[in-house]
Amino acid sequence: MGIDRKRQIHLSLAEMVDSWRIFPRILLGGYIYLLYKTISWYMALEPYILKGCKSDNITDCIIQAPTTQHAALVTAVVGIAAAIFGLYTTSGRKWNGFIFWDKTNSTKNSVNNHDNKIQKSINNHDTQTREEY
Repeated sequence: MGIDRKRQIHLSLAEMVDSWRIFPRILLGGYIYLLYKTISWYMALEPYILKGCKSDNITDCIIQAPTTQHAALVTAVVGIAAAIFGLYTTSGRKWNGFIFWDKTNSTKNSVNNHDNKIQKSINNHDTQTREEY
């Protein structure tokens, strides 16, 4: 098996994996899971009382939740959505054919062989139709 045949097999496999977009879908699925867990965590936050607080005013011992730090984290995770979506939609190679490394199997020869096969097919069809009349 020549080098060009091996490359064609590998590139066909790569094109198949790329057309299925496996890795971008895994990345998108992971982001959706992260977003779900972050939002669930944020919505479950509740105010709590500090243990061992010695203040006379009860409001000094209560920590309000969610805080601005919590909100900043959720905002960052949600804000990444645009970048993740942009990467997903623009990823993927534009497949435009195969370039031979072995000069004996140049594309010019394969194109000429293909053209010759087409011409023979046309000639065979013409002779068959003439014989019918």
